[in-house]
Amino acid sequence: MSLDDSKRFVVTGMGTVTVAGESLKQFWSSLVEGRSGITRWKKAMGEACYSKIGGDMSDFDLEAHLARVGASYPGRLIERTKKMLRVTPLSGRLTAAASVQACVDAGLPDSRIPPERFGHVLAADDMSSNYVVENTLTYFHEEPDYIEPLMSIYRMQTDTLGAISEILDLKGSSFTVGGACASGNLAIMAGLDLLRLDRVEAVLVSGGAVEADPVSAHSWAMADAISYKAFNDQPAKASRPFDANREGFVPSEGSGALVIETLARARSRGARVYAEVLGAASSSDASRLPKREHEGQVRAIRAAMREARVAPESVDYVNAHATSTPLGDVVEVTSLKEVLGEHARRIPINSTKSIVGHLLTAAGVVELVATVLQMERRIVHPTINQETSDPELDLDFVPNRAREHEIRCAISNSFGFGGMNACVVVGRAP
Repeated sequence: MSLDDSKRFVVTGMGTVTVAGESLKQFWSSLVEGRSGITRWKKAMGEACYSKIGGDMSDFDLEAHLARVGASYPGRLIERTKKMLRVTPLSGRLTAAASVQACVDAGLPDSRIPPERFGHVLAADDMSSNYVVENTLTYFHEEPDYIEPLMSIYRMQTDTLGAISEILDLKGSSFTVGGACASGNLAIMAGLDLLRLDRVEAVLVSGGAVEADPVSAHSWAMADAISYKAFNDQPAKASRPFDANREGFVPSEGSGALVIETLARARSRGARVYAEVLGAASSSDASRLPKREHEGQVRAIRAAMREARVAPESVDYVNAHATSTPLGDVVEVTSLKEVLGEHARRIPINSTKSIVGHLLTAAGVVELVATVLQMERRIVHPTINQETSDPELDLDFVPNRAREHEIRCAISNSFGFGGMNACVVVGRAP
């Protein structure tokens, strides 16, 4: 049974601000060339912090970004963006910059979408932890009255949500979704639900940037979750999903954003359509332990494919969660083999994280942008740093070189601490 255009949902705008590029053009160039954005930390993380490398955007300059990337933005939008973000923490500036980029890319604002019918879902967990740490270490212990006066507001995810909504005049249903590293895909799923229930005609899904802080980075190292031992002098080689010498994920700063709207609305305003979002689903492992459970991943992937009415043999490509952890990559490959069967061996499966690092709550949104770009351009980007094969991991991970590949249907996985699993299925533009 075919759906009418008001029940089909399409991507009409995308934006990225990451260590791999501050525009879609730059981002795509880094992906297809396999150019890592991982460096040693530029910011002061302290000698006590074991973590020495990551995707550092601490030198992000909003005005310079708007001058480069926003040259074609309406002047009023540029001024409003500068005004709203002048005292916003880095996490909010990165997220807002990607969100504005996505909306402009979608040809918005457009009077044919009333502000009251335009929603906003922000994928966010602990976006401002570094802001809190800095205020605590720098001010509170010695001079409590000199902390940032508006810290109680700026530290909340809703401050970023509200700032972006005000910049873009989004007055529809608006909220945050937190689900650790699955947040991005969960926010996309929530946005689809708003569209299905006709609460909105369009929705902005923003991937909340997480500014790295020394306390969190050190705790991840102590838990042996991140790369901090073998690649400090070769940071671009640290994120190596599926490689036998992987040692943990590489935390990274940055954001991505998507505009999703009904196909009917997109066609009525002559919008460019990148891809169709066919389905999304999530599951829980019912466990607080930070370890992967393949059964929960299988349920999420199968549920998303069932909603999308997609058979295993119809999947042409997988954007894997693939964080570069010793256990996590094995569990995901096991899950994909169970869901896709022998077909898993016939399709490319890559990891965007090998190039941009792990963007945490923004990862799912950025990786769906990467998926859609690959679908549109008929090229799959490489999983870089594939140097030593792991006998447990025997699928096609697109090692080190991009290649041409036709993608009609793709799935993108995100799995988070706390046993959260989420999968999104996309198809070619109708």
